[in-house]
Amino acid sequence: MDKNPAVAAAYEIQGVPTLILFKAGKVLWRQSGVVNKPQLLRIIEQNIG
Repeated sequence: MDKNPAVAAAYEIQGVPTLILFKAGKVLWRQSGVVNKPQLLRIIEQNIG
């Protein structure tokens, strides 16, 4: 957020960490807060797999 405030504003990022999953330039999923590895892998598989 500090290094790229324009990007943070464009994606309405208000907290750190914020994870955003993109595919072909489109946001598929986003979440603010910590996500553990198994949960993150499941989210990726569901959205990209």
